[in-house]
Amino acid sequence: MAQCFLPLVVPRMIFRAARLERRGSLERERRELQPWGSETMESPVRNSLWYLLSTDSDEARRARRRLSVGLALALLVSGLLTAVGLAIVVFATSLAVVVLVAGMGAFRAVRRNRRRLQRSAHGVVTAVIRTSSRGGRRVGTFLSAQAQGLLRTSSMWSSRLRGSSLRWSRRGVEHARHTWTAMRVRQIDLQREALRLNAAGTKRRRSGAHAEAIELHQRALELLRDTQDSRAVALTQNNLALALSHVGDDREATALFEQAAATLRELGDREHEGRIMANLALAHRRHGRMEQSEDVLRIALTKLRRDSTAYKRVESELAAL
Repeated sequence: MAQCFLPLVVPRMIFRAARLERRGSLERERRELQPWGSETMESPVRNSLWYLLSTDSDEARRARRRLSVGLALALLVSGLLTAVGLAIVVFATSLAVVVLVAGMGAFRAVRRNRRRLQRSAHGVVTAVIRTSSRGGRRVGTFLSAQAQGLLRTSSMWSSRLRGSSLRWSRRGVEHARHTWTAMRVRQIDLQREALRLNAAGTKRRRSGAHAEAIELHQRALELLRDTQDSRAVALTQNNLALALSHVGDDREATALFEQAAATLRELGDREHEGRIMANLALAHRRHGRMEQSEDVLRIALTKLRRDSTAYKRVESELAAL
């Protein structure tokens, strides 16, 4: 119990030692014991609490008696507080005293060794600065060498890439040219073959072989779908519709006539659009739809040129209705 509550008395004795030190009693005692003509360095031990309690002087004896009385009083108060259930207060006070004593001791130690600590800190900072400067120079030299190497490597690779890109671009242009030429030749060949099939189909239709004409026009239409030639496709649809109309497939023939006319309308070819509309009108008349035939003939008449043979034929057809 005494060891637990002893810190309650220690601060008072520390303050007492400080006051005695300010008064100079210890200095006077040291001078009385020291011979004349000799000087000694002041020891930090003589300024401590242990020296005050262990020396044989009147002031020290009074301090020891006061310490004993204070210790007894602290034990009494601590016992009373513990008895009434305030042990936590005693513990907290003891802990605060311990922290205070430790802090004062640390402060005095730092104050006593301030110059030594300053020299040590200055040495550490100087060493760190020197080390960092040497490391910085080394890093700078290394980075400079690496940068020069990267520049040389990048210039070399850029020249290689430039040459490779030029070769690739030339090859790409040549390949595209060859591909376009091959496609163009193939398209011309397909158009020639489709033209031959259409001519043969028209000849078969006029000779009365409508089934053979339908087959030939269908083959021509399949070839022309791969050429992207919309005008040729529309004219072939017209030929196929004429052949289908003669065999009685009126629905398919009408659809083909209308598709062909719409395509030529988009292309702006009014002359061929008018001729296809005239063929559609004749198909309507062939199947007994006279009113529709007349309406389509009048529309075809607005598309054709007045000096064309098709225009005169449409006029004669309208006059016959």
